[in-house]
Amino acid sequence: MEFFLQVVGGFVLAIVLILVSIYIFFKIKFGKYLNYDADENQTPLHIHLNEDVSPDWLNKSAVKKVSKELDSLGFISGKSYFIYEMEGYFLKAYIKGTIVVVMYWHEITGCWVDMVVEEIDGMEYTVSNAPMGGQMSERPDCIKTFNSKATITDLNNDINFIVDKSSKHFVKINADNFREYFEDAFKKDISWKNRNGGISYEEFIATEKNEVPFRNSKKNIEEAFIVIKESELYQWHEAALEEYRVNNDITDDDFYSLVDQMLIVPFLTNATAFIRYLSSQCFIEEHQEKSLIKEYASETDIMMLFDKLNEFLSPELRAKHIADVAYPLPVRLYKMSEKMSA
Repeated sequence: MEFFLQVVGGFVLAIVLILVSIYIFFKIKFGKYLNYDADENQTPLHIHLNEDVSPDWLNKSAVKKVSKELDSLGFISGKSYFIYEMEGYFLKAYIKGTIVVVMYWHEITGCWVDMVVEEIDGMEYTVSNAPMGGQMSERPDCIKTFNSKATITDLNNDINFIVDKSSKHFVKINADNFREYFEDAFKKDISWKNRNGGISYEEFIATEKNEVPFRNSKKNIEEAFIVIKESELYQWHEAALEEYRVNNDITDDDFYSLVDQMLIVPFLTNATAFIRYLSSQCFIEEHQEKSLIKEYASETDIMMLFDKLNEFLSPELRAKHIADVAYPLPVRLYKMSEKMSA
């Protein structure tokens, strides 16, 4: 039975990271932060929690205030952690009965809290005063409520109302298995998000309007979105190739010679970003990139788009489908002609 920490480990954290990426990208347009690297500002596909021994962040005044309120409400303090793959993200678990609380700290966004319960049959509920996150779509078995102005008492009342009105039993989590559930749930949530094509333009626009503190042209906003989507593709590419290597028991040395010939084709993504990705992999000629984007930017059937682009090539140069991979999302894996990748 999966425990509802998906929002805790997934979107509430992920959207913070995405917002930082967007903010820095827009700053580029004003001539600042020229060392921006989209690949370093993306949500990881998995995380690991390492125990944080005597962390300094617990001495922050905002954190001490929240800790005191949670203690007064009867929540039992658990361990503190930092997220290995996400520098600057810290958290501490609190538990009372079937309610799990995660208190977060990040230097930019400050301190916020998620309170979580999960019914035995899998329906998951969370209430949060995270500064952002309400713009993101959710899995169908999740009900999440965001209110950045909610106090700890407000959140406690809301989560207890959910528990009291339910006729079902709830999953119990303890301090010993918290880390395992957190890490597993993050991967599940990110996998679900990827299977739906990653961040959507609608989510991106809602986020940009709410969180970016200066005006930008439509052209800049659209370009920022493409950068995020292209970065997603590179991340999926690496993860899918590694999944294929492991599933087929291919050694690193043997696989090294194949890496430059491999392509992924996801069912869902942005067409412009996908064409840029194919160009970067030398599947299409660089001089054709702009014309292909102009012609196919609005295409939503990515598989059909790839088939069309593949058919543009002389038969001897066309990529061959070699496998389907399920993680980090369902993709088709293609091998380019050795003549193309030479």
